[in-house]
Amino acid sequence: METIINRDLFDFEIGYLIKSPCLNCKRKSKLPKCHTDCLVLDKIQTTLARGISSQSSSYES
Repeated sequence: METIINRDLFDFEIGYLIKSPCLNCKRKSKLPKCHTDCLVLDKIQTTLARGISSQSSSYES
């Protein structure tokens, strides 16, 4: 089964984090083990993965 990712937002449209969501988390004492079950971090990672960099790359293949 092939996974298709719809990349339709530039990184400047997504925004950026100004504070870690873990700072005020009630499960903070369980870091770093809790990250695999965290819905907030999952949503952030999914949103960032959909983004397209707005900077040109000097890498040439």
